[in-house]
Amino acid sequence: MAIRIKELNNSAEPSSDLGLNELNEKVFTRPAFRLALAREYKLQAIDLELAFHDQMISIPAFLKNTALGLGANTLIIGAGFDKTGEINTPTGLEYSALVSELLAQLPALNLKAQRLDWRTTQSLPCAIDHSDKVELIVDLSKTCDQRLKDFSKSTRRNIRLAFKQGFHFRIGNDLELLQAFYALYLKQMHEVGSLPHSWRFFAELHHHYQASMSLFVGYFAETPVVAALAFSSKDELYGAWMGLDPAYKKENVFLTMLWSIIEYCEQTGKPYYNLGRSSVASHAYDFKLRLADYTRPIHYYELPIPKAKSSRSPVYSSASWLIRNSPPFVMNTLSRHLLHKFY
Repeated sequence: MAIRIKELNNSAEPSSDLGLNELNEKVFTRPAFRLALAREYKLQAIDLELAFHDQMISIPAFLKNTALGLGANTLIIGAGFDKTGEINTPTGLEYSALVSELLAQLPALNLKAQRLDWRTTQSLPCAIDHSDKVELIVDLSKTCDQRLKDFSKSTRRNIRLAFKQGFHFRIGNDLELLQAFYALYLKQMHEVGSLPHSWRFFAELHHHYQASMSLFVGYFAETPVVAALAFSSKDELYGAWMGLDPAYKKENVFLTMLWSIIEYCEQTGKPYYNLGRSSVASHAYDFKLRLADYTRPIHYYELPIPKAKSSRSPVYSSASWLIRNSPPFVMNTLSRHLLHKFY
């Protein structure tokens, strides 16, 4: 078979002797991260191993089973984050050709799935894009001094104002900071009317990937008021989730925190700070756009999975049985009423 499926489990987690940069680069597609997402969204985490261009390529995916087995399943690549669907492919590999080959081979797996949901930063020609989200990127080749000069006078004032009022922050990856972040994250999710992840989810990620995690918590005196959880890699700090106490929204602490993280990236030599995903034209998008140097679109494709190839339909198979086991006049009757359906 040119394609096979492998169910993910905790034993699939690579050993911890990987270098820190290699560990960080792979955090979104590593087994424990994907299994934590699968539990949150009630999905099945799998790897699709596909024969393509004379080599086996592993594609991280999720399977969404319908309730009680009724209806069709959905195969998902890039659940939770488009980065969970990143595929390590040889340089120069044509992405759209890989997608076409995957769709052609999927029927052989009998996953009972009719649709493939694919979230990716790669563009697929001739496919309808259902996403309005982009990543907003801060390019640290532009220094913080240059960036400050380009800000409006009011933006510079708002950044400094919080510090004048006693704002300060901590950066680390210990459990205390994670707990402070989560309390603020819950408040913000309630404020915007969104469903939060569970504490178990974040605690599980912290257990497995503490070394890859960067937590930023801002305070007034000893009170946590704003926080961010990011994943650090060699080339990028990726802002995954944020939290804010709505009571301090007017104090510009969110802006001040993001600016402080940009300064931290410059000090630690990170080339890029990814501000995370936002819907175009949303309030969050407009806010982050003041700091970002460019955006990168996230595409969301809903691709139909072809049915297993067959030259004979179930209706024709039933008619064929009836013809063989009935008098000849039945064949003539069926022909007048059904022949036009098979072309």
